[in-house]
Amino acid sequence: MKHLLLSVSAGLLAAVTPAQMSGTYLVDPGTPGAFASFTEAVNALFVNGVNGPVEVFVAPGAYTESVLFPPISGASSTNTITFQPLQAGSVTIHGAGGDTFAMLGVAFQHNRSVIFDGIWFVGAPGHAISGTTWVEDMEIRNCYFAGEHRSTAAGEYRHLVILSENQTGQIGWRVHHNTITLASYTNRTSYGIYLSNGGNWEIHHNVIDCNGGDYGLYLINNNTTLDTIYDNLFVGTLHATTSSGIGQAAIKADVSNYNNRILHNTFAMVLPANACCISSGSTAAAQNYIYGNIFEIVGGTAIVRAVIGSVTNLSSDGNVFHCLGGNVGRLDASSSGTPYPTLADWQLATAQDAASLEADPQLNDPFGSPPDLRPAPTSPIVGVAVNTSTWVTDDFAGRLRDANPDAGAYESTSFALYGHGCAGTGGLAPALGSSGTAALGSPNFAFELSQAPPISIAVLAGGVQSVAVPLGGGCDLLTTPDAMVAFVTDPSGLVTVPFGIPNNPALSGSNSYFQFAVADIGSASPLGLSFTEGGALQL
Repeated sequence: MKHLLLSVSAGLLAAVTPAQMSGTYLVDPGTPGAFASFTEAVNALFVNGVNGPVEVFVAPGAYTESVLFPPISGASSTNTITFQPLQAGSVTIHGAGGDTFAMLGVAFQHNRSVIFDGIWFVGAPGHAISGTTWVEDMEIRNCYFAGEHRSTAAGEYRHLVILSENQTGQIGWRVHHNTITLASYTNRTSYGIYLSNGGNWEIHHNVIDCNGGDYGLYLINNNTTLDTIYDNLFVGTLHATTSSGIGQAAIKADVSNYNNRILHNTFAMVLPANACCISSGSTAAAQNYIYGNIFEIVGGTAIVRAVIGSVTNLSSDGNVFHCLGGNVGRLDASSSGTPYPTLADWQLATAQDAASLEADPQLNDPFGSPPDLRPAPTSPIVGVAVNTSTWVTDDFAGRLRDANPDAGAYESTSFALYGHGCAGTGGLAPALGSSGTAALGSPNFAFELSQAPPISIAVLAGGVQSVAVPLGGGCDLLTTPDAMVAFVTDPSGLVTVPFGIPNNPALSGSNSYFQFAVADIGSASPLGLSFTEGGALQL
């Protein structure tokens, strides 16, 4: 890290800010030639523009400033501008006079392609990150947002962590792998992410602690294009209001907001009677799609269809409900709305959730401090999810989703394929498969090789890491070959390798990776081998 600091400083000293910026820069008030603050770095970007990707490393420290961030000329999906700490977890920032970062855009010059990576936003007398109309293609990843973002601005009625007052048609933001804690309700409605006129946003792999606030995610206005919300953990509680109707929600899609995919999230929340996990309020024929989630709640309601009428404004299935003292669903958010305490009641009233399950998901410690929302090995969530989109490729912890994914943000024990094989004789790629049960103590699990040349040498390689090493001819090595065993295929080109899995608790949570290589003179690889895809054994 010291060498990186020295090289960054040397680059800055060798050339004062160029006419157009690209490459690596440093924010460090203690280093001559470096930018003294976030504000100074942003001002230089604004004045000079960029002509390539820019990485702004930030020296360890606690920064107090509110940064006005105008459009940067030349910024694009390839010429991104990234702010990240020199050392993980070493940079905190507190807003000084208002929002920590106020992103501004105009019709003729959009503000775009800025990345915040690994910054800790500890509070502000305003929002953490706010965007006006024409602010697009932003990415917020690996950041931590404390629940101390409380606006003091006159006329502002909200406490917000992330705000986008967007314009229909802008490129969506990507918000992922963050921890976002709402400010608890005091005198203003409290939100985690407030998205107006959004579209094609990706919100995934976040922990969202509602912390007594009002709305974890609030989606409003003209969302006629896809927003994807998946693999998130929603925890905490919501503000208990005096209203008799349903208001507060972990996710609220307002009346004019629809066509969202809300998939594979886990909710573990203690809810007031007038709060819910998901409120779907569209009056349009287009639906919100609610698939493969877990609702572990005490009080409140899991899903609210917030408009009564003939329009079916949500499609919900493959979920797991465990609602203690609360309701699986409710029609209409008003005080006259009908609650449905059980899944059977909800299914009968709405014809939704036909393949869903009402059962204890057996999460490790859903209401602990901190909560642990991983499922136990005996959890009934296995294979429950339906309609999982192809872009949901892994779970909250990075495990691969298998062909029959589990409900919720975590995938439990499974054997999941990844990568791709490469063809041999006849243009046919050998295929990796499995049989039996992938679980601790399973005596009948086996790897299977098919579509290989008959009576040929095949090697099964296994390792503790997945890799992607090009071998030529379109072939890739997809696992570290920590152990290898050779076999000979039968006359049909098949091999079955029994692999009994010990019932050893120490293996729980472990991942190992496998791939077959087959001797094949018809392979395009210079090694004379064809390869299967990879397979992840996840216990």
